[in-house]
Amino acid sequence: MSERISTVRSALLGLTGLACVLYALGVLVTGQVDPVPWYVPGALGLFSALAITVTALLSGRRATEAATDELYRLVRDRAERQAYWLSMALFVGVAVAARAGLVGWEQGFVVLGCLMGASFLLLFVWHDLRMR
Repeated sequence: MSERISTVRSALLGLTGLACVLYALGVLVTGQVDPVPWYVPGALGLFSALAITVTALLSGRRATEAATDELYRLVRDRAERQAYWLSMALFVGVAVAARAGLVGWEQGFVVLGCLMGASFLLLFVWHDLRMR
């Protein structure tokens, strides 16, 4: 049962992270701040949170505790630390690109928000899959 929680969690976090990356790419390609409805990444994130929660509740307390063991905390902490530094680099990269006129400030702001969220989600999935 705990394996089911981990699989659902990784799949949905990966899907949400991928949606954020695709939204950011859509902004860069089209030059519009809303290449698809603005609520799509957020709605997908809420759906993912709800689906992970329901999976955990249906799996029971013991399976949920097993799915949030030391390995989970190690993966989460590692992804948080790396996503922090990646986000700092993204700040610099987007600022330089916006200052150089390669991307508008509004587009850069949207891209930055999407990629900062995606950085944690995708790093979590990457480390989770590597450490299983």
